[in-house]
Amino acid sequence: MSSDGGRAAMPSNSQARYAIATVTAVGKDLALTLREKLGKEIPIYTTPRLADDRVIAIEGRVIEALGQLFQEVDVLICIMAIGAVVRAIAPVLKDKATDPAVVVMDEKATNVISLLSGHLGGANQVTLDIAELLGSNPVITTATDVQNVTALDNLAQSVNGWRPELREFIKPFNSYLGSGRTVYFYQEKDWVTDLRGLTLVSEEELVAVLKGTEPLILLTAEKKDIQREDLALIYPQPYILGVGARKDVAPAVFREGFEEFCQQQEISASEISKIVSIDVKKEEAAILALAEELGCPFETFSKEELSVVADRYPQSEFVKKTVGVGSVALASADLASQGQVLTERFAKNGCTYALAKVITKK
Repeated sequence: MSSDGGRAAMPSNSQARYAIATVTAVGKDLALTLREKLGKEIPIYTTPRLADDRVIAIEGRVIEALGQLFQEVDVLICIMAIGAVVRAIAPVLKDKATDPAVVVMDEKATNVISLLSGHLGGANQVTLDIAELLGSNPVITTATDVQNVTALDNLAQSVNGWRPELREFIKPFNSYLGSGRTVYFYQEKDWVTDLRGLTLVSEEELVAVLKGTEPLILLTAEKKDIQREDLALIYPQPYILGVGARKDVAPAVFREGFEEFCQQQEISASEISKIVSIDVKKEEAAILALAEELGCPFETFSKEELSVVADRYPQSEFVKKTVGVGSVALASADLASQGQVLTERFAKNGCTYALAKVITKK
């Protein structure tokens, strides 16, 4: 798959790079069991003495190897003493927005501990998943989870609205939520469903709340310039747009079809996070122009990749004869979203459009 520009999204749970590290024979057995239960091709690292064709031998000191793995994966699962893990990763910690999830387990799987990057990195969810698979006790200490309220970083990520500018709001807003302070919440449409701990306001009430000083989380499709303390602005981009187009279609014609499709689906153009299509369209001017206008990446798949899922959707013999696969917009949307297609294909003037849901990290 190729990509053109744009900010890379956080990997979904199924796309994330995992690694498991352990240093004892019992831990190795648990690692093998966990890998099987997770159903993922996860590399397992252990000492040379325990290495075989199922696991990878750690080269050099274990503590240095863990530090290196920390910098290479999205999820690091350590079956060993928590103190050893802390000493290993301490020198390479950078930022809560970029550090990977770190989960620590004892070798009997009695406890599974979310150690680092519980929200943005997804360690809390991985901890819960592992605990459910192994019948373990999940240990999660983030205040919002303990108090059973939502968290700002989770909320932003759930609608694919995370951006670096929100980082400064995470600590204060999660503290407000964890301590039971009023945090007002307004969204232009029902993007968010986890509203635990939030005080919802209507559109009519929003004006008065904006004039006040209480913390406010505001979800809006269009960029806004509002100067106010304790205001977290989130711009949801929960959708992927799959497209197809006849060769050399005029950008205005392609844009017109897109606008009609958005109206039909009752979405804003700004809610699109990515455009996808077949690789023979990677230089199609109309698609590139729309991607540039929306400020989103344009990614393409080969006909071989699309053919894996194309049969799930209505086929066009003309398209199949032209590009080698009978479904482009829907198949592209399917691959990019791991099957979370939301609409049927919309066609106009030789252009096709389909919408899928972005898969965000849990």
